[in-house]
Amino acid sequence: MKKTLAAATLAVSAVLAATLPAAVAVAADGNLYVWEHTGAGGAGCTWGGDDSDYRYNTGCGDMNDKVSSAKNDGYSGGFEDVLFYENISRRGSFVCLPNGVYWSSMPSGWNDRASSHSWADAC
Repeated sequence: MKKTLAAATLAVSAVLAATLPAAVAVAADGNLYVWEHTGAGGAGCTWGGDDSDYRYNTGCGDMNDKVSSAKNDGYSGGFEDVLFYENISRRGSFVCLPNGVYWSSMPSGWNDRASSHSWADAC
């Protein structure tokens, strides 16, 4: 009975492996994404470079002190991590979002606090 069950399990596994598509890795696109609500909700903004003032963003408006979730989809290598600053002109306290990481909510104390960011070599 155990051998029959084991053989049936292997047969089903082989059929599933042959018919299900393999997981596809999504390549980084070099951008930082932020949203005004947790879980990537609400208005959002996308950058490929630094931004020293979240009050003025072409295409996505004022994000100053409104960031509640973020995703770093930057390229691996130099300048792959993102530093969020509490003040415009990349001043004040900061928190680092590592490369390839998605925060469904900002770290403690950082909800609706970011005012600028820069790409960095390392957190």
